[in-house]
Amino acid sequence: MLADAVGSVSFGWADQDVFYARFSHTLSARTGKAFAARLNSTARMGKRFKYFADAYSLESYDLLARSAFVRVVNEHRRLFEQINILAWQDGEVSPALLSSLGGPVNVTDDPIEFEARLLGAAPRARSVLSAKPDSPHRTRWPLRR
Repeated sequence: MLADAVGSVSFGWADQDVFYARFSHTLSARTGKAFAARLNSTARMGKRFKYFADAYSLESYDLLARSAFVRVVNEHRRLFEQINILAWQDGEVSPALLSSLGGPVNVTDDPIEFEARLLGAAPRARSVLSAKPDSPHRTRWPLRR
C-alpha cells in the first residue's frame, strides 16, 4: 500500500498472473509515480499478466500520476494481457487515457460487472483480498473491506 495525506493505492497479486490495484480518494503525483514505479518493476519480470484497476473510490487524480501509469503501460504493453478498469463513482475514464493505453481496455462503472470479470480471471481473489463472504455488502461488492 502507498498513501499520503490525500489518498492511497493498495495493490498486489490477486491470483496467479492477476495484478489488482485499488485507488482511494485523490491520487497525488507522488503516490501515482510511486505506484507506477512498482508496476514497472512488476512488468520488468517479463511475465504476461492481467491488470485490474479499481478506481471506484477515487475522487480525483493528478495528471502526472496518470502520465506515469501510461508510460509504464506503453513501455510494457505486450505484457498486459488485459487491462480492466472500474471507473470512479459518477465519473468516466477519459477517452484520452483510453486511446493512450492502446489495445483493448475493458472499462465499466458497474462494481458487480468488474467483480465478475476479476473473479473470472482470479478465482482466488476473494480470499487473497481478505473478503468476508458473509458480509452484508456482498451483493454490492464483496471484495471491498
